[in-house]
Amino acid sequence: METRNFSNIDSTAVSDVAVTGNDVAITYKSSGRVYNYTTTDANFVNLLENVIESNQSVGRFINRAIKEDQTLQIVAV
Repeated sequence: METRNFSNIDSTAVSDVAVTGNDVAITYKSSGRVYNYTTTDANFVNLLENVIESNQSVGRFINRAIKEDQTLQIVAV
């Protein structure tokens, strides 16, 4: 399965995002830590690309996916 990497993102919160299938790894700038999530949205990559290309807030998009839309769930470590 191919991994889509999004790095050098113009975001104050998110450093980079890697998506492999339904697995999403997000590196946050504040801690440098990688958090692993699963997505329930088959269009997550397309939505993320649109956010990045239109210079919208990636941090806001990720936060909304976790808290409001609940399309991202953290993987227990």
